[in-house]
Amino acid sequence: MSTEPRGPRRIHFNDFTGLGSASLAVPVLKAMEAADPEIRYAYPRNAMLADPRIHRASNLRGLLCLTDPAWRRFDRADWPDIAAHLADSRVDTVINFRNPDLATDPRYTEFRTWHTAEGGRVHWYDLYGRTDLPSLHVQSRMTRLLASAGIPLGVLQPEWLTEAREWADAAPGSPVGLFCSASVPSKRWPAPYWRRLVGLLAEDGDLRFDVFCGAGADERDAAQEFLESLPTVVDSGRVRLVPPGSVADLAGRLARLSVLVANDTGVGHLAAACGVPVVSLFLSTDPGVWGPVSPSAAHVHSLTGERCPAQRPLQGNCTHHYDACDAPCQWDVRPEEVARVVRGHLPARSPAVHRPMRRKLL
Repeated sequence: MSTEPRGPRRIHFNDFTGLGSASLAVPVLKAMEAADPEIRYAYPRNAMLADPRIHRASNLRGLLCLTDPAWRRFDRADWPDIAAHLADSRVDTVINFRNPDLATDPRYTEFRTWHTAEGGRVHWYDLYGRTDLPSLHVQSRMTRLLASAGIPLGVLQPEWLTEAREWADAAPGSPVGLFCSASVPSKRWPAPYWRRLVGLLAEDGDLRFDVFCGAGADERDAAQEFLESLPTVVDSGRVRLVPPGSVADLAGRLARLSVLVANDTGVGHLAAACGVPVVSLFLSTDPGVWGPVSPSAAHVHSLTGERCPAQRPLQGNCTHHYDACDAPCQWDVRPEEVARVVRGHLPARSPAVHRPMRRKLL
């Protein structure tokens, strides 16, 4: 390993590539730029930052390029391309935000060894082997890792995408948003509970509802089926389906909501970045690790999921995260509890009593 770099730092960041991870990373990157305007860096390509409008709104002046998202796992076939990128971009520091579990990414250390043997001179910073991480929020993990690399940070601004309010469509009012989808089935609150939630909230007057649709075919089908079931609890004129579009289109539609209710997904993080109140439903995942960061973000957490012996504190999810499971954690988050939290975020209402986001501070 070479001596500490002198002059402006040039960094290659490795991270997850979902909407949620990027939404959480952008405030950290902006705080880094505020403290050191000369810093330059690469970050993995993701749907959010690849969207031209959101890229411009992020105003990441130090971003050199978006790298191939396949590189995040350091597969052996990608090693020559990653090494060439590090050399061509004159990278002196690699910062790896990914899971602090080498069983998940064993090729990362193999690449480090290979790259050094090939003559690469780069400083490596990662979360592996640290003992201060269980249940620590991923954004706090990012800031601690940057601190260990000697990289200063300014103040984090979690609501960094409020410009999206200017992209909103012209539909009147501020509906309640419902995002019932999730790429992982274990994160999906049951459809009967979503329907009961709409029925409870519909009792409060003339609230309208926007049902957001995920991009996957199964998510679109589920959203359409859910929409067709709602006339039993609310007048159909008070509900509309919001089809998938670009990420900027999604942000614009989220920005006009009074509140968003969502499973643990990147859409919740995107809404929080837009300054929209978010009520997130955490079933098999840990809100202390993955919760949206915003002054108006709240969550309802499954006690069954929280106490499940399959939970992995480092990852903030369970061992069955991507597997089949009878998922009892999905059924103990009651619609009545969620309705109380949502009502506390609607305009001209007193705050509801709910479990606030519990997050360890730096």
